[in-house]
Parts: sequence; structure tokens; C-alpha cells
Amino acid sequence: MRFAREVLALAAVCAACASAAGGGETLGERLERFACDRARLVEAYSNCLARIDRPAKGVIVPVESYASGAVKVDATVERAQFFEKEGIVWCGGVTVREYAEDGAVVLELAAPSGVMDRDTKSGWLEGRATGRQGDTTLSGSGVYFSFPDEFVRVFSGVEITSTAIDFKGVKL
Repeated sequence: MRFAREVLALAAVCAACASAAGGGETLGERLERFACDRARLVEAYSNCLARIDRPAKGVIVPVESYASGAVKVDATVERAQFFEKEGIVWCGGVTVREYAEDGAVVLELAAPSGVMDRDTKSGWLEGRATGRQGDTTLSGSGVYFSFPDEFVRVFSGVEITSTAIDFKGVKL
């Protein structure tokens, strides 16, 4: 199934709205924070590209762990370069995974390249990215994500395919 970009934007706003309802941050403040973080990461991506000189190959980058020590989020990359001063990791051929505490994959995002901020656990994926959560696959170009906020936004060419959508009883 193909949905317009507006459908995804609406879903992101609804998710943000639901999450903001329980916290002290308004929906507008939350979306502004995401927009600022995205702009920061897009700039970091450009800066990293200009400075890549000796990327490591075949790297697994731990991003976040559960209190038990089990991995919650990691990134598997074909090539990576750490920019310690900025706290940014540039990744080429990247797959970011979020796991349940028992090790089951909850969410997976794959892209040709991107940057991740290990402190904020947010990132920017450049090029055509594909994400999968359960029976739903999402793809598009230019992806901002924030794992702590459970937020993902795709900026162009959005396509959503899901076998989990049930239209029983819905009149169109």
C-alpha cells in the first residue's frame, strides 16, 4: 500500500501528541526540538563527509543498553568513523536495530549512510532508507530518528507496506 507523505506526517504528529500529553513538553515544543536536532545532525553529516579519512570496516556500535546490560540499540555498519569531539559517528552501509530486553528485534532501519549522536541517541540517515517494525515496512529518503522519544520521520518518497492493517467495518 502506498500512502502520501501527509499520512506519515499525521502519524508522527499523533505519536508526538500522545507522548507529549504525559510529559511537560507541549506538542509544538517537541516538534521544534526534533526540527532543531535534525538540522544539527544534517549539518554534522555534511561536516563528517568532508573529514572522513580512515573509516573502520565491519563495525558494531552499541548505542544504548538496558539496566540489565542487554543491548537495547546498536548499529551495524560496513564503514564507520568516530568523531569523538562532536560525539558523532558517521556510518556507511548502516543498519540500526532496537531490541526488546529478551534480544528480539523490535525495530530495524537500514540506509546507505548517516550519522548518529551517541549521547542523544538520535540520528540522520541519508538516501533511501528502509525500516521494519513487526508486520510494517516503511521506506523513504532522509530519515530523522530519536530512540529515546520513539520518533521517526521520513522526509520524502514515503512508502508504507503493512499486513497488520485491518479495514473490517470501515466504510470508505
